Amino acid sequence: MSFMITTRTIAPGVTLHALKSEKFKSACFSLNFLHPHRRETAVLDALVPSVLLRGSEQYPHIRSISSRLDELYGASVGTLVRCKGEVKFTGFYADFIEDEFVPEGEAVFAPVVAFLEEILYHPLLEGDCFCADFVEGEKQNLINAIEAGLNNKRSYAVKQMLDRMCQGSAFAVPRLGYAEDVPGVSPEQLWEHYQKLLRSDRVEIFYSGRLEADTVAAAFAPLFREGRDYRPQSLTTPIYCPVEELRSFTETLDVNQGKLVLGLGTGITADCADYPALLLFQAVFSSGTTSKLFQNVREKRSLCYYVSASFDKYKGIMLISSGIAFDKFEAAKAAILEELEACRRGEISPAELETAKRQCLSSMQGIQDSPPQLDDFYCGKAILPCLTPEELIRAIGSLEKEAVVQVARTLQLDSIYFLKGEEA
Repeated sequence: MSFMITTRTIAPGVTLHALKSEKFKSACFSLNFLHPHRRETAVLDALVPSVLLRGSEQYPHIRSISSRLDELYGASVGTLVRCKGEVKFTGFYADFIEDEFVPEGEAVFAPVVAFLEEILYHPLLEGDCFCADFVEGEKQNLINAIEAGLNNKRSYAVKQMLDRMCQGSAFAVPRLGYAEDVPGVSPEQLWEHYQKLLRSDRVEIFYSGRLEADTVAAAFAPLFREGRDYRPQSLTTPIYCPVEELRSFTETLDVNQGKLVLGLGTGITADCADYPALLLFQAVFSSGTTSKLFQNVREKRSLCYYVSASFDKYKGIMLISSGIAFDKFEAAKAAILEELEACRRGEISPAELETAKRQCLSSMQGIQDSPPQLDDFYCGKAILPCLTPEELIRAIGSLEKEAVVQVARTLQLDSIYFLKGEEA
């Protein structure tokens, strides 16, 4: 199905991207405040939408908020805290039934926008800033969320690798910030940060549904008529440059399973001509049960409990992550790199290539079948122009094996991280 994105400028620094589609019976939108991601503001960014969604003048507590959304035929409004490279997206995501599926004379879209306006501009205050109880409650929730992420050792190992590869850059700062930075946040500091977002941040709105772009723009325009002092700023992410010498890092913790992560520089981001070839290489190399890593490293040689490669299209970093027995470090590392070398030598069968293409096709179609994925894709496209899912499908479908081989040859191993147990 072909998607048409219409772009409208609603106010200085406020842009709407409207996707008109009758594919779904529900519509959605996200409203995102954009600014550079950095440690100094990371926990503030995470706290702002959560505190706002605790209560407003008209809906002073969570119970009244839930009741209002129930009245809107079960509409949902949730918080968003996303990083796209070194750019932070902070805001809200709403999902609701289309107006044409509710009784005649009723509407859902406009009331949901009005609800968001209430949350944004009429929060329940204590004096001249956020309610202290709301802030303290969300601070504890944030600490719990950060610590839960650290308890997942698979994601912890990836975080540790990025910390080391990108030390000193904003890309190494976790999306939610650091737990130790949370306790010192005051209601006054958080309120000041929020006022700055409202006043000067770039705003990107994505909408998917059956309404015309002009109708959607008219609904959102009143939210940004006054009080804006927007000054354009650069929102970019420098591409990762691998170091000259291979780095190795080992960490010891009380874990039952080793975590091996290989970090590679690709020199490729989503706006590069080689990006489709890199996606196809990733599928051949590591995606699914037919990939080289799964078949040859996990199944045939039983060297990993799991193994897969992920790619950050904004930074140009590929991470190969695996779970291994402590004594399989050298064997697993060598086997993973052997499969990379096989791709570089062109040892990719026609069946492997065609299966990988089908996986890429399925992945791109999955984006088109999911409003949240469409939202995530097109919000990212707002800061890094790239091919649409449809264009990627066509580009990948026309690729030959040699394009995959050439991309594989450009990858440069930069760092190796191994998390092992205390008794290993």
